[in-house]
Amino acid sequence: MHSHYARSGGCPIRSWARVRPAIGSLLRSACRALFGGAFSVVAAFIGLPASVCGAEDTIDPGWRFFRGDIAGAEVPAFGDDAWRVVDLPHDWSVEDLPAGDGVAGPHDRNAPNGSDVGYVRGGVGWYRRVLTEAERPAGDGLELIVHGAQQECDIWVNGTHVAFQPHGYIPACVEIGPHLRPRPEPIVIAIRVANPERNSRWFSGSGLYRGVSLRGHAEVFVPTWGARFDTLWIDEPRERAGVHARIAVRNLASVPRDTQIEVELTAPDGTVSRHLIGHLRVMPGTTEWHHGWIWLNKAQPWSPETPRLYQARVIVQDGERILDDYATRFGVRTVEVSAEQGLRINGKPVLLRGGNLHHDNGLLGARAFPDAERRRVRLMKENGYNAIRTAHNPPSIAFLDACDEQGVLVIDEFTDTWQLPKKPNGYQRYFDTHGERDLETMIARDFNHPSIILWSIGNEIPERFMPSGVVIGRRLAEIVQREDPRRFVTASVNLTWEDPSKNLDWEINDAAFSVLDIGGYNYWWHKYETDHARHPARVMYGAEMYPLDAWACWEAVERLPYVIGDFVWTAMDYLGESGIAHTGYVDTSVILNKDQDASHMPWPYWNAWCGDLDLIGDKKPQSLYRDVVWRRSPLEILVHEPIPPGKKEKVGSWGWPAELPSWNWSCPEGTALNVAVYSRAPRVRLDLNGKTIGEQTIDASAGIAARFVVPWMPGVLTATALDGDRVVATKVLPTTGPVARLELRPEVAELRARRDALLFVRMLVVDAAGRCVSDSASPLTLAVEGAAELCAFGSGDPAGIGPLADGSTQAFRGRALAILRATGERGQVRLRVTAPGLPSAMIEIPAVDPDRK
Repeated sequence: MHSHYARSGGCPIRSWARVRPAIGSLLRSACRALFGGAFSVVAAFIGLPASVCGAEDTIDPGWRFFRGDIAGAEVPAFGDDAWRVVDLPHDWSVEDLPAGDGVAGPHDRNAPNGSDVGYVRGGVGWYRRVLTEAERPAGDGLELIVHGAQQECDIWVNGTHVAFQPHGYIPACVEIGPHLRPRPEPIVIAIRVANPERNSRWFSGSGLYRGVSLRGHAEVFVPTWGARFDTLWIDEPRERAGVHARIAVRNLASVPRDTQIEVELTAPDGTVSRHLIGHLRVMPGTTEWHHGWIWLNKAQPWSPETPRLYQARVIVQDGERILDDYATRFGVRTVEVSAEQGLRINGKPVLLRGGNLHHDNGLLGARAFPDAERRRVRLMKENGYNAIRTAHNPPSIAFLDACDEQGVLVIDEFTDTWQLPKKPNGYQRYFDTHGERDLETMIARDFNHPSIILWSIGNEIPERFMPSGVVIGRRLAEIVQREDPRRFVTASVNLTWEDPSKNLDWEINDAAFSVLDIGGYNYWWHKYETDHARHPARVMYGAEMYPLDAWACWEAVERLPYVIGDFVWTAMDYLGESGIAHTGYVDTSVILNKDQDASHMPWPYWNAWCGDLDLIGDKKPQSLYRDVVWRRSPLEILVHEPIPPGKKEKVGSWGWPAELPSWNWSCPEGTALNVAVYSRAPRVRLDLNGKTIGEQTIDASAGIAARFVVPWMPGVLTATALDGDRVVATKVLPTTGPVARLELRPEVAELRARRDALLFVRMLVVDAAGRCVSDSASPLTLAVEGAAELCAFGSGDPAGIGPLADGSTQAFRGRALAILRATGERGQVRLRVTAPGLPSAMIEIPAVDPDRK
């Protein structure tokens, strides 16, 4: 391997270098329009190789799909005319099943994985796509990228098997150039996707849920994910930074090629600079890595508060001829951790206000539409989170892009299993043969995302403290440190329930922690201080914590410098692990123990119900409580539902008491209701209809709750936070009027006319004053016309099993959500919603040019 080091001062590019990309783009467009399939020949003649004209192109529309297994479908001549046409991303697990006993929409009460996956089905599905010459990217070489297939996929190109990928969250990037026929012959891609069921502890989805793309290139090129930019240092007072550029160049030719590598940077403020990395000879059939320095003047660092991104073009030349032009982006930022000073981003302390997220997009299933991924990240940011742990797998590229753009930090997690199984058909079947390569692929794909601060090599790995597990953990940590020496290695460690002979000995986990830079603690936050006494250099964080432990966990983060953050399980509801956050009632005579209650709720529960936000993104009671814990809100009120006589509440480990920010209750006047007032103020007062119920003091060092018993009657419940005689904040809960109308709230003003664009429309059942009627369960019916189609329609109800795209649902707590998908045509989108006894509601949204700024 040749390694050359170069240093560039980052001066502005010369005038010709500034205009050459624009001229090249214009010429490429003209050549493609004029010469079609002969483009690569013409491009080479004028010095513009195919790879320069064809960056990564999605081929998501127009796939033929068959749900089931079928012999011979990989053969190019196979007849697929009767197959259904689908546009990616696609997840067949959320499509309606044939009618039958115990079937409701996509849910099957008899599904093998049952409540673990929300009663949906997996199985086998086939996808086929024929690429015509007009669709084929220019260039003699071609990379095929399957961004995500659940759970495992086999890929054929023109009848040749080219890849098998068993990790459903890791992409497969395959060079298929050797398997192409001479132009203008078409390319036939066939992909068999299998979800073997009994394979996951949560909903995984099934199919090509993250899309497929192609990248054309010449014989000498930068392979996909072959440009890495790593910030070495930042001198903020002098506005300078040093960046390590690592560029891979691959030579598929039969002779050595001498290349020159340059990087053109566009700074966040639009300033363009050009940096010579150096010269590199690449031998035939090899990939060489080139190392270089980039010194930035007037550096513009990335941080959660200022998520600024650099655009990079890696230009590989042979003399004046451009061989390849590879684009990526990155952020300039540093990450440091220590037990004495905690976590620092660019030298400034940061406490991680974290949440765990699974990969699904709620009503959409696993489908990773970019708009849905951006929405989830936006919801996290809007609700106070500055960090996400991607449990328990790498997320989509679109998700990480959104984190980069919105300034949300990420713990990027690799897997839920190594060798020992959690489910019979899980990833452990392929870990020995694919694990190291898949980890390297994850790091390569995600390296340039500045939002990522930690790489997690696993979650609750059963063998983590056993000799074999320590060897595996050390090997995975070594791979991470080799591929990325400046980020940190972590994993999530749990109580030793896997080996009863160890008598639940927490300290045996020291073996697992020994291979990590930073220790992730699952639920055992009360071990922070004793572990610190034994291992004073260990840096820790709460990788998973119960919602009810929010105050205690955050108090530890603020008080202990070696505890850098806390991640609740979970930030948002997800599919599967159905009803793990249950709440119920038992006789008052029953003695409740403190053992973990991980039991699921029976059919028809289909989502976990443990999120701070529900399945459609609305705040749940624990999110309001967390707002006070994180000092985002000075005051919140939650009212417990009436408790049946002779009963007391039993809250599951991930649950929350049955309280709501509501004063609408179907109970006789005078019924005693428990009211919790959450605040960090020294004193709170509670009034009902202008009459004081009582006052209480709050010792914020011991908790943030004041509790009252209030006889219910309609009206207005008012809480006031006080500091002496000063009013800190006031919060009111009114009894709403009867249901009067429906209110539609689109989250954007216009829809982009491209097939992957989504429109999210919130629906509220409101009274005459426009207040959400929180106890409404009105049936809702939806109709869509124009330049969009219904993609999903439902609510946050954890037991709301049924079809997801038939145009009907039932409001839950007065709310629902419609998700529309653009047809790709410009025009108007008309959405009408009706409910019994209410006037219909309608909105009209334009579908506009997707490239319009």
